[in-house]
Amino acid sequence: MRESSIVLEGQVKNFVKSDAGNLAFMLEEPGGSLHYCFSPVKNVSLGISDEVIVYGSSQSANKIRVNYLMNKTRNTENTLIETKQSWTYSVSLIFSIIITILFVISLLFLLRIIPVSVIGTIDSIFNFVFALIMVITLLPVLIIMWVLTSAFRKKRSESEELAKRIKDVKKELGVSEPDTLNTSQKQAEVQNESISSGTAKFCAHCGERLPPEAKFCSKCGAKWD
Repeated sequence: MRESSIVLEGQVKNFVKSDAGNLAFMLEEPGGSLHYCFSPVKNVSLGISDEVIVYGSSQSANKIRVNYLMNKTRNTENTLIETKQSWTYSVSLIFSIIITILFVISLLFLLRIIPVSVIGTIDSIFNFVFALIMVITLLPVLIIMWVLTSAFRKKRSESEELAKRIKDVKKELGVSEPDTLNTSQKQAEVQNESISSGTAKFCAHCGERLPPEAKFCSKCGAKWD
């Protein structure tokens, strides 16, 4: 089934039993439409009647896998992407390389490319049988490990691409990235920009500085027309 990306805004109507993850709730849009939203990530600050914006993949007309959630009521945001693919790919790659090296060495002994004298005075027949057993044993393991490594690599690439799309969505919603400037620097920057260009944009509810294209306040969640 082909999935499509979707952004929804609405209110958490109620939590439901999840059939595909740890977090599951019904999202009610302003028009009354209901959507079943779920995510395998469960550590999310969320309550009934919270006003939220979700970005995810639509698996059916009313079933959404949530990848990013902005809680306007609690002034929080969560990127709901599983991060285990990164280390599983690294571990799988290391084991695949080790098994490949062992397989190549065993194959070289089997083909007598590496002389028997290199490993001592082992009987040549025993050496041949041992190398043959190693090759036969390692070959299926080698194939399986590289198939798994390829699958993990694909998953990691998908996660990285999804993270980029979430970053674009956050930019459209006016959610700024963490800023390392201290408070005094921020205040000076805001004053300089507002005085020199007159283009600075501020939230009418909390006074937070916002980018010109912002549709929502990243601090209090107030909506802009």
